Amino acid sequence: MSLYTKISGTYNLLKLLISGVKVHKSIRIIGNLWFTCKGSLLLGKNIRIWSGYLNPIGRNMNASIYIESNGTLHIGDNVGISNSCIWCAQSIDIGNNVLIGALCIITDTDAHPLNAQVRISDTEDRAKTKTSPIIIEENVFIGTSCIICKGVKIGMNSIVGAGSVVTKDIPPNQIWAGNPARFIKNVEY
Repeated sequence: MSLYTKISGTYNLLKLLISGVKVHKSIRIIGNLWFTCKGSLLLGKNIRIWSGYLNPIGRNMNASIYIESNGTLHIGDNVGISNSCIWCAQSIDIGNNVLIGALCIITDTDAHPLNAQVRISDTEDRAKTKTSPIIIEENVFIGTSCIICKGVKIGMNSIVGAGSVVTKDIPPNQIWAGNPARFIKNVEY
């Protein structure tokens, strides 16, 4: 393990601890994690987050986790996240054994009001911004450069192909891909 890996990992864990997050000793964060927690973050065991130049895909993007004041983000055990962005305004639940490829965006909010008059006003009313929970069940694999939009549920053992935009629920044991994501085939065992 390089000196950079040790220092960045310690620095990231300190950021989490200072924010009041309970951190299991098995969690590893490699590279610089952009982290803001105004809400609640629940972390499982054996989580791996890769950020920045150490990951060959998405070297120029740091991983980021942003949790708004009413947001609750739960990340289960044995989850791997590579250079991706998670923005939680309400609720995001990531199950055990989930892999999230590089350059993904997972957000349970529109981020801005859809009404143009509200959006361009000097006093943007965040209460008018739509949010809806995201659930990613166990054993899901999300390929690189995917966008997971608000209000979706991805069923257990499913796979989301690289570059997909997920706008509706994905049932368990299925492969979906495309923009918008659509059913490709069932997962074969």
